[in-house]
Amino acid sequence: MPDYALMNQCIYEGKAKEVEQLTQAALAEGRTAQEILSDGLIAGMSVVGEDFKYNVLYVPEVLIAARAMKAGMGVLKPLLSAKGAVDSSSGRLLMGTVRGDLHDIGKNLVCMMAEGAGFTVKDLGVDQSVEKFEAATAEFNPDIIGMSALLTTTMTYMKVVIDGFDKPGRDHIKMAIGGAPISQMFADEIGADGYGADASSAVDLFLWFVGKGPQPKAAVKRGVAIPASIPPTALVRPPGSKAKYQILYWQDIPSEVKAWDDFDEVKVSLPHIFAERIDAQAQRLGLAKGDAYMAELRWGPELERIGAPGEVAATVLAELESAAY
Repeated sequence: MPDYALMNQCIYEGKAKEVEQLTQAALAEGRTAQEILSDGLIAGMSVVGEDFKYNVLYVPEVLIAARAMKAGMGVLKPLLSAKGAVDSSSGRLLMGTVRGDLHDIGKNLVCMMAEGAGFTVKDLGVDQSVEKFEAATAEFNPDIIGMSALLTTTMTYMKVVIDGFDKPGRDHIKMAIGGAPISQMFADEIGADGYGADASSAVDLFLWFVGKGPQPKAAVKRGVAIPASIPPTALVRPPGSKAKYQILYWQDIPSEVKAWDDFDEVKVSLPHIFAERIDAQAQRLGLAKGDAYMAELRWGPELERIGAPGEVAATVLAELESAAY
């Protein structure tokens, strides 16, 4: 009997090699590719998506988990295609960053998480015109078109694409948008069918579009997860007690802080300016995609300071922000 719980855990922990081996072992036991996809890969990635939604995991950890899931998908894809299993997926999603915009890390994350939710995904890449969206639609026949933009100067092109699809025979396609400068108000203004504040919210929206999930609640941008007060467990800490902490870097740019002690753990995603700097550097160096991007992530040394984890994380965050400006 395949150990799908172990496969789920390995996906969560980003253990790509182990996921690949477990997938191969499940096939060797005679399990179908569709069963392994559903009970092993999609089930594991769904937990990652939920924890991302509630700030238990952050973007770098989700990217690493998605890479592990894709290792299993690499084993299954030839079998799924041969047996026409695409028809049983959640739906068909066409994604692209709009014309004039070369940023794609957020879009890539949405694609990875959508695949983890069972969607068949075609990624057009960056700097895509309405004509390219239309040509890909004729070939791919998507249920949903997703567009992203990071620059305020390019976000208005989303309306050009939406208007280009306002014609007979295309009205069944749902149009979703997202990105740093995008809001629900802007989505309403340009006639989009939905808006994803982050990758997890976007996938919830896609599932609702295809009738496989409830209507998402009004989405808001993910903020910095700092406890409003010291956790109750802090009251039992003796004076001068310390918390350990680490900083996650993309090359030399900080991305996340985690702090912990024997009672609690806090993870903090840094403000959007840091993500913009990472994205710009990744684009400049040609490291914006997949494994090339994730290979640049590293945890700094394990350090410690006096205070509860929430206090330490807040202090380190303030210092990083101060140094960034």
